[in-house]
Amino acid sequence: MVDIISPNSGAIIGRWTPDSEARINSVLDGLSRAMDGLALPQARRAILSAAIAALDRAREPLASVIVAEVGKTPAEAADEVDYAQGFLRHALTQVPETTEGQGERRLRVVPAGPVLAITPYNDPLAGIVRKIAPAIAAGCPVVVKPSALGHLTARTLFDALSDAVPSDAIAMVNHTDRDALERLIADPRFRLLSFTGSTPTGMAIASRAGLKRLVLELGGNNPFLVLEGADLDRAAADAVARKTRAAGQACSAQNRIYVVAPLFNAFRTRFLDRLSAVTFGASDGGVAMGPVRSARDLDRLGALAAGGQAFGASAAPSPFAFGPVVLADDGPLRHAEAFGPLVSLCPVPDRSAALALAAQEQQALVCYLYGEVSPAELAPLRFGSLGINSTRIQGAEVPTGGFGTAGIGREGGAWGLQEFQTTINERWG
Repeated sequence: MVDIISPNSGAIIGRWTPDSEARINSVLDGLSRAMDGLALPQARRAILSAAIAALDRAREPLASVIVAEVGKTPAEAADEVDYAQGFLRHALTQVPETTEGQGERRLRVVPAGPVLAITPYNDPLAGIVRKIAPAIAAGCPVVVKPSALGHLTARTLFDALSDAVPSDAIAMVNHTDRDALERLIADPRFRLLSFTGSTPTGMAIASRAGLKRLVLELGGNNPFLVLEGADLDRAAADAVARKTRAAGQACSAQNRIYVVAPLFNAFRTRFLDRLSAVTFGASDGGVAMGPVRSARDLDRLGALAAGGQAFGASAAPSPFAFGPVVLADDGPLRHAEAFGPLVSLCPVPDRSAALALAAQEQQALVCYLYGEVSPAELAPLRFGSLGINSTRIQGAEVPTGGFGTAGIGREGGAWGLQEFQTTINERWG
């Protein structure tokens, strides 16, 4: 049995039993049958419509379990349910009507095949739905292996889907044993592997996946640049909100803030004043920021935060509470993703220096830029997403992903659907 410990209270709020090898094999044996069941567009639409209705009915229990299991605030949990719904609704509009051309030369667009989706704990609901929605739209059955730290949310989702969606089309398996996971990754019945998580884990998974197609959204070492012409109040407010949302446990949260020297003192004052007002602790205690997910996260963040300055006010006791910390030196975060409420804040001589720091990033998921920016300055920035005077970069209709060690492939929009499709070239004589 695996204990589920709430980061709000430190108490055990549930237990689950890893799936047996027989049960996992039974799920895998059903994949070819599931492909047949998804062959027709109307079958895919019916499943997506049923899933939308199921999430509507389960909205309150899903939001409640997200608060209890991963420590999001009630508002953040409700937003996550809406975000997940968005992927299903968008996928419903993307189901292809026909896949066949005409004449002597025909090109058929077909499902890539069964999918193994390995999902994260920080978005325990949306992280699953953003994978299964385009997969079903494309005609691919999905086996979801959720994070052990988000198992209860995943189980609540699959319980909600159980009466509405064929179990072969979308199934869940879970195990804590590394060998069991590696067997899943290597299983030839899967033709595509979609993973969201850290860069080291993603690279290890890719090395074991063989010739499967890969969609990997990995960690991001995301810079936040404050340049001439910036609205400093807006930049400070957005920087605090982006860093403290979900206790900073998001691949898209900024890691390092760089401010051009003439604006540094004014921005720093605004940023730290706002950060000082952040209340944190148990997410069900009316705070602005909940706890981090586990004791391991506390230890990791504590090591990275050595020498930093703490901000915020502890307002609701939680064993995994970690208040915002600001580093005056970006060194500890140059090659380490914080994945928590920890950020560096540093001046740079001018905009050229700030843009050069961003352009050399290898873990290039997101870059935020506040101020006056020209298209020519954006051209060298090879990030999956750029937020120019905004941190609202995500949505079901747009592609997200990274460059370099931030991942392979895209999720969201028509581009996310295409990851689950491939082509057959036909020549008719």
